Amino acid sequence: MNILKGNEKHIEACCSIAKGLSEYFTENAVETMSKDMKKHLLYIATDLDEVVGFMTIHRKNNHVAEILWMAVKKSKWNQGIGSALIERISNDLKSQGVRLLQVKTLSEDAKYSPYESTRQFYEKMNFIHIETIDPYPGW
Repeated sequence: MNILKGNEKHIEACCSIAKGLSEYFTENAVETMSKDMKKHLLYIATDLDEVVGFMTIHRKNNHVAEILWMAVKKSKWNQGIGSALIERISNDLKSQGVRLLQVKTLSEDAKYSPYESTRQFYEKMNFIHIETIDPYPGW
């Protein structure tokens, strides 16, 4: 497996992964994701030249970055791909002066079981809960 910086030619494969995870990403989310991948930093995980995971990063300022989108192909879950993406991106951002990497995800108050594993993943990667925000309109 390799972790590489992605570009526009990888967007379709990344969106295909997200479409295969409909319990996590709506059609509207995939459309927004595609636009974000064109504007922000994209990293991909590849296995034998197949895109099997991705992460989109927004640099908020010199010291703060945010994970906008992240997914791993369902058939590749629990193989260390998500962890490898986080580690590579964290190291790259740290070398560029970023001191805080944040992510927003569904609160446990939402009682939506697919996101329990998402929260557990980020906790395992040493992310900490800072605040719970009110849902965006339409959530």
